Amino acid sequence: MRNGEYGPATKMAMSILIRMAEVAGAKELLDIEGAHIYSTVYIGEAGLEYAERLASLGAKVAVPTTLNVSGLDEHHWREWAVPPDWAAKAHRQMLAYQSMGAAPTWTCAPYQTEFKPKFGQQIAWGESNAIVFANIEIS
Repeated sequence: MRNGEYGPATKMAMSILIRMAEVAGAKELLDIEGAHIYSTVYIGEAGLEYAERLASLGAKVAVPTTLNVSGLDEHHWREWAVPPDWAAKAHRQMLAYQSMGAAPTWTCAPYQTEFKPKFGQQIAWGESNAIVFANIEIS
């Protein structure tokens, strides 16, 4: 996977994961059965560029994947005086993750969706309360 045999998006993602594992001193990587992406809130260009880069490289989720809250109310952002440029970039970031096949759940509680994991499953979740739930309820 890290050598590019699954395409440039997988190569990029694996290079990041492997480097993070090295820094953390991990001895191995585990196969997972589900994921929850936390980096869905637009907080600047870096997150948007990352999501759009993966999408442009053809990234597709390999396991059922949910999305954390986006920080943008797609229907009422004008009522909250959200600047149009910020709303447009936030929307682009949301679309990038959806284009990769992630379910647009827009929740910080993925355990309350149809994607709730079962006891013993290996998952990769971001979001503080979701991590606590997973560590207490399914591990």
